[in-house]
Amino acid sequence: MIFFKNVSYQVEIKELFDSINFSIFPNQKIGLVGKNGTGKTTLFNLIQGNLTPDKGDIEIAKNTRIVTVKQEVDDFDAKVIDYVVNGIESLKQLKIQMQKSLESENFVDYSKYHEEYESLGGYAIESQAGKLLSGLGFSISHLQQKVKELSGGWQIRLNLAQALLQESDILLLDEPTNHLDLDAVLWLEEYLQEYKGSLLLISHDRIFLDNVVKQIFHIDNKNIDTYTGNYSSYEKQSYEQKVLQQKQFEKQQKHIAHLQSFVDRFKAKASKAKQAQSRVKMLEKIQRIEAVKSDSEFSFEFKQVKEHLGGTLVSLQNTDLGYGDKKILNNVKLNIYNEMRIGLLGLNGAGKSTLIKSLIGDIEILSGKIEKHPNLRVGYFSQHSLDMLDSEASPLLHMQRLDSQATQEKLRTFLGSFNFVGDKALAKAGTFSGGEKARLALAMIVYQEPNFLLLDEPTNHLDIGVREALTVALQSFQGAIILVSHDRFLLESTVDEYMLVGEGQVKPFDGDMKDYYKYILEVKKSENNTSNIVIQSNNDSKKQDRKLSADKRKQLKPLQDKVKKLERALEKLQQQDQQMQDALQNQDLYDDKQKLQQTLLEHSQLKEKIEQTELEWFAALEELEVLKE
Repeated sequence: MIFFKNVSYQVEIKELFDSINFSIFPNQKIGLVGKNGTGKTTLFNLIQGNLTPDKGDIEIAKNTRIVTVKQEVDDFDAKVIDYVVNGIESLKQLKIQMQKSLESENFVDYSKYHEEYESLGGYAIESQAGKLLSGLGFSISHLQQKVKELSGGWQIRLNLAQALLQESDILLLDEPTNHLDLDAVLWLEEYLQEYKGSLLLISHDRIFLDNVVKQIFHIDNKNIDTYTGNYSSYEKQSYEQKVLQQKQFEKQQKHIAHLQSFVDRFKAKASKAKQAQSRVKMLEKIQRIEAVKSDSEFSFEFKQVKEHLGGTLVSLQNTDLGYGDKKILNNVKLNIYNEMRIGLLGLNGAGKSTLIKSLIGDIEILSGKIEKHPNLRVGYFSQHSLDMLDSEASPLLHMQRLDSQATQEKLRTFLGSFNFVGDKALAKAGTFSGGEKARLALAMIVYQEPNFLLLDEPTNHLDIGVREALTVALQSFQGAIILVSHDRFLLESTVDEYMLVGEGQVKPFDGDMKDYYKYILEVKKSENNTSNIVIQSNNDSKKQDRKLSADKRKQLKPLQDKVKKLERALEKLQQQDQQMQDALQNQDLYDDKQKLQQTLLEHSQLKEKIEQTELEWFAALEELEVLKE
């Protein structure tokens, strides 16, 4: 399907690829890995034809449909559902023609375009778009919102949904899990497992890669090495290759040293000159094996906590949390002690960030009491931390503002541990990539020697090497940690317990990540991600089981009534739709322009109402099925 033949490409004076060769065949699922700056995104652009190779050929089978996620939103005034559907160009153009026909009162053309839109499955595709959006965390109320009303992170999700909706032979995804919550990551993982085309995936989430791809392309040293298997299999194979390479290197070095020793000893002796010259030629012909280089960009650690704080670090006592008049969490009771390591779980919008912002004082509690240890030093990381960096200031200047008494040598040595060395330590933060900004924000936290870490999605933009360095550093951290992350490897490697945020409450989650996966996958069957789901532990007593069953029955009754009501409404609307379609077949209608215009307008409004009712019915039905399980 796609063939790279001896392709070379360089950016300015930096050569990224040197005569690379590889093929992508139908239905392959490939993970593309490599250090930042090695050319992963450049490879995507070469495949799409946005860049032309300096040498070599790229052959793509005729009519191959290549789809990727747009980097920018291109229609801020569109409704969310329309924006996603408009990614299918044929449907978008038909909608434009329908609108033009209405405006010019050309009802014959409108009817023709409307019929074509329906025959292409336009309304069914709108329903499919709604399901994609639901999987990515959008609620039904989002669908009729304008794109411009969404935050940047939600707009990125919107572009992802638009790409997934399009029919494709090969799907190119560059860090699709950035800006997704764990529930959306799990949904996307399952979606990609079922995807029928070829997938080329850039991701720094090792578990996501493990569960989705069956082959790894590793970019290193201007070349691409291919490995069969998922990311864990690649790591094992790569390690074994490096061990073998290092042994071969050491063996070759001994051989080279032996030859060189002979040359040095006998090159001046006439009787041995010929043999010495022969060995010189042998040395020149040897294809040198390189020593294995470490893949780790850097490592860092938190300094030993100066004093171990006794008692409670932070205490929330009967607190209501939220924004203004909007209460999100009720009657929260939470005590944080030294060396507690908590992973916060919960659906998108459940209140995880609200809890963290309340703990650090970014937002005031609505009621109750919060107490903090007088010697508490909080290290807080969120995506907002990147926005707070001074784009005109260098890493060195950022550190000098933190500690004006420190010598430049001390600060530059510290920055070096975060890979800000040489000119990079003096460059403006505004020129940095997202990963570099995240590293700088982490460096500033580490330098301040916190004893309580609040980390809200710290791995966005970080590559696998940096994530591993962060994981190791957190494992040895001696203070308390509260962590929100969609990176399951980081969670499983660093926290000791989980708290579930949901249904307006914060409570312990008795289980591991596998139990949470089951909970998430059940919840994701519902269109409305904020549905009230009964969380039942495997360790519940029979009494608790009976209580939960009673609660479940109470929840089932209104849902069953709602489903029946929506089914009756749908049946009535569909009857009206059939009547209108019959009316539109009557040629006499086209003689009365005013009546035709009114009929077409009513038919269009009816279609929208049917679509909205179908979405509500689907959400209620799926929620009912989940509660019945």
